[in-house]
Amino acid sequence: DYHLPTLYDTIQHHDREEIKMVNILAALVLLLSAMFRSTLAFQTSKIRSSSSFHPILPQMLKRRLYSTSNNSDSDRESISSDDAELVNLAKSFIINKNAAGSGESTLDGVFDMCSPAVDLYGLKGDDVRPGFTSFFESHGGLHHELLEEPSVVGSGVVQYPFIKRWQSSGEGDESDGGGNIMVWKSIDPTKPRNKVERLCFDAESKLVKVSVVEVDASLD
Repeated sequence: DYHLPTLYDTIQHHDREEIKMVNILAALVLLLSAMFRSTLAFQTSKIRSSSSFHPILPQMLKRRLYSTSNNSDSDRESISSDDAELVNLAKSFIINKNAAGSGESTLDGVFDMCSPAVDLYGLKGDDVRPGFTSFFESHGGLHHELLEEPSVVGSGVVQYPFIKRWQSSGEGDESDGGGNIMVWKSIDPTKPRNKVERLCFDAESKLVKVSVVEVDASLD
């Protein structure tokens, strides 16, 4: 006898064991695959959640920096605008004085720029109008010229060196060639002299003080 049935049974037994092993391996693969997909989905969710949150911070910082930058530019523009206004006021003051000195207008243009409490070259209160008017009458043709552009030296304070000319009254430094025109320079190394006209304005852009002082005089 060849025992063929016994050999067949053995083969069948091995086949069943292999199939069983394959099924087990397949089940393990499916389980690991499912676990991997679950883990991957969880990590992806975290990453998406993280990415949806963290970009907010740089955006907020960007907005903050932009806002700060804009405020800074605004402040600088405001400062520049304030300085320009003071310079223009100083030039208007000179124009009004020159118009009065030439007889083109009265001194009202100057007085309109002054606050009620102005100190105008030492003149105050009720002495301002008559005192300043008398000065112009005794200095016929009084004319002022800038030696430099007015410069802002403090809050509401602007100053400039200047030359003034008027018909002779014996108080000037020298004749201006015509024999009866006198010249006075606020900066003159030959004297020596180093002065400027200083204008102080209040919050309403009205003059509160006008004086001729040393260039480096402290601000009152």
